[in-house]
Amino acid sequence: MIRSLPLTALSLLLGFFFIFVGLIKITPKVNADIYKDMQQEFGRYNKVFPFYKYTGWRPYAKNFRFAAGLAEVICGAILVVIPGPLKELASLILLGILIGGFYTHYALNDSFERMAPSLIFSLLIVCRFIILYQVSKKERREEELIRKLLQEAEGEKNAMESETKDSQTLPVQKQKETKKKK
Repeated sequence: MIRSLPLTALSLLLGFFFIFVGLIKITPKVNADIYKDMQQEFGRYNKVFPFYKYTGWRPYAKNFRFAAGLAEVICGAILVVIPGPLKELASLILLGILIGGFYTHYALNDSFERMAPSLIFSLLIVCRFIILYQVSKKERREEELIRKLLQEAEGEKNAMESETKDSQTLPVQKQKETKKKK
């Protein structure tokens, strides 16, 4: 069910974007130059892996890049193809990846230009959640209104049936009263 055009458009835009970006991280077939750049960058990124402070573990750069890329492709495909609550889960995962990317660039003292894509796409995902909330709220109000109208219609139908029943039994009662008087 298409809930709203802006929500659908944003889901498709984000989905295709993350499929593309994820594929760039996974395979050189999309763009060999950017793939090589990603290999080098993830060598830097794993040095500031956020959970290293707590666990003492950090992933190999290749595995880190592959896992991030695969998650982006899968979540992007979910945003494009699969309806329902899985889209919200995919959006949350992507938001987590983007926040992690923003943190990584910040921890490496990268320029704002390197952080900007993470920030912009994080805001787009947040906008998607806001639109989803508004659409869901509107749908709930409409469902409540329909339920109320159906209950009123059912009540009127029952009242009419009761009146019809009364009008049918009334002549019978009058006939009985007339017979009793005779």
